[in-house]
Amino acid sequence: MMGDKRKKRGARKWIWGVILSIAVLSTLAIRQSEVIAAKRRLVALESEIEYYRKMNETLERQAELMSSDEYIEKTAREKLGLVKPGEIQYMLVSDNPEP
Repeated sequence: MMGDKRKKRGARKWIWGVILSIAVLSTLAIRQSEVIAAKRRLVALESEIEYYRKMNETLERQAELMSSDEYIEKTAREKLGLVKPGEIQYMLVSDNPEP
């Protein structure tokens, strides 16, 4: 009888040890998958940051160009038809009007 109780206690300890081990390993696996997902997200965010950094640099160069006197004058002449004082503006007229 005593031997049976000891065997049952030993079996119970072993079963609880297995259950505990499974719980710990499951938790570790879940945490590892979360770490992997976080690393993937980090790589994606770093890539997005680099994209916006390059876009920002491009826009800064474009803003510098557009604020130059040469660009402003060219745009005023081409798009607005403005002339400097003393200049005469000529317009070419076609014989064939386009519809």
